Amino acid sequence: MKINKFKVKELMAQKKINNQIELAEMLGISKNQLSNILSEKFNPIKSNVVELADFFGVSPLDIIEEKKRG
Repeated sequence: MKINKFKVKELMAQKKINNQIELAEMLGISKNQLSNILSEKFNPIKSNVVELADFFGVSPLDIIEEKKRG
């Protein structure tokens, strides 16, 4: 499971959040934690996905990327 960074950026723009540092502060986590959650190499735990989705008022399914079928 990966978080769709483009969707998160869209949601940040809608809430007028300028950068990841602001978002991390609003979520009560460090910038490094947020970077890890949004990283391609990191599989976020379910609670992180739910917390991020709740913050933006969307379903967790709205912010995760579909697994690519190969």
